[in-house]
Amino acid sequence: MVKDMEYYDVLGIQPDATPAEIKKAYRRKAMQTHPDKHPDDPDAQSKFQAVGEAYQVLSDPQLKSRYDQFGKDDAVPQAGFEDAEEYFTVIFGGEGFRDWIGEFSLFKQMGDVDEMGLDETLNDSSESGNNTPNGNATGDITKHNGKTSSTDQKAKLSKEQKEKLMEMEKKRREDMAKQVNELTKKLNDKISDYLLAVKGGHLKEFTTKLNQEIEELKLESFGLELLYLIARVYKTRASNFIMSKKTHGFSKLFTGARENARSVKATYNLLSTGLEAQKAMEQMSDVDTDKLDDIERVKFENEMAGKALGVMWAMSKFELEKKLKEVCNKILTDKSVPSKERVAKAKAMIFLADRFASAKRSPEEAEEARVFEELILGEQEKSKKKPRR
Repeated sequence: MVKDMEYYDVLGIQPDATPAEIKKAYRRKAMQTHPDKHPDDPDAQSKFQAVGEAYQVLSDPQLKSRYDQFGKDDAVPQAGFEDAEEYFTVIFGGEGFRDWIGEFSLFKQMGDVDEMGLDETLNDSSESGNNTPNGNATGDITKHNGKTSSTDQKAKLSKEQKEKLMEMEKKRREDMAKQVNELTKKLNDKISDYLLAVKGGHLKEFTTKLNQEIEELKLESFGLELLYLIARVYKTRASNFIMSKKTHGFSKLFTGARENARSVKATYNLLSTGLEAQKAMEQMSDVDTDKLDDIERVKFENEMAGKALGVMWAMSKFELEKKLKEVCNKILTDKSVPSKERVAKAKAMIFLADRFASAKRSPEEAEEARVFEELILGEQEKSKKKPRR
């Protein structure tokens, strides 16, 4: 028996709900009460805040225990409740994947550019047709879908802005190296847990725990896509390594060529996505949303949000694949570890990959994910426009 049912009623769950069920309930209720979906409701913000407050308590085992025993007054976070809108973005912004992929930079680069004061310059030059999709000035003529666009003027960046860009790139490389080292250690630890489970006859327990984690990860923003990406990198790298050991290294001639081809294709896809996004931005600037009715405006905004999410996902995925490949390479090419042990680690990676690749969403979860990701994008844009303190 619990002392207070208010938070459970807010999320529409029972006290015995699992962490995954609590997270699903929050996801659903947060979407239902999000202020952006109820612009004419003066109580929308308070309802949304109540949902966030309930989840902040029930998702924390210690706070949940105190709430069940003593009620709301004794279950307040030490630093107080976080702002519902900021918490909404963070909790489903890929944070749950940190141990697997490090920092998920889906929105980080946008924030960095904004902080450096470069966004207006880049946007101005983009409107003049001066930039390629990756933000670099160029004098080339680019062909896309049979159409040719001239980009022969240079983006006008000041000396200070160029130095800031160089500083950003240096910091990005340093952060990447640090993340690779940290992720290598974490993946090695997970692999060790798997190998111990196999050796001790506890694989079923290990798999059950992993499956529970996957159920939670798939609810993250782009969760299913991230699971599949990790699975693909792990399986490809591990399979190539095992094959190279069986063929005494000759298979690297073929797998290396295949990997290079995939890298070229990924680069082309990224550029194509950027070109489509640039085209969409040009179309968006020609639309007067004040002349659209409510239905047309919602449809238009959803379409633009989808395109923005698409290009940010493509950019983040490109960098994330590089990071994960480096992690796998550090583990599989570590000459201080005997070859036999590295083969065992490669097989462990394949096991993890197969579990990740088996993740599925129901049609309802898939639709919720799509709407949720669009709302998260909206929150990110709003946070960028908040005045700096």
